[in-house]
Amino acid sequence: MVSISVSARSLAAARLVDPHVSTAAVHAAVEEALAADRREARREAARTTDTSPRPTR
Repeated sequence: MVSISVSARSLAAARLVDPHVSTAAVHAAVEEALAADRREARREAARTTDTSPRPTR
């Protein structure tokens, strides 16, 4: 598990886009972005390490 803390700088940047955004919303967005990145990395690793034999003709 990864521990995430939202820095004041990150929250300030998010509030430039939406002045009413909550810390919890920024935290949730960061968690989702990290989860999506991990899923993509696992898919990429699975695709590049596929060593199943290929049929020859």
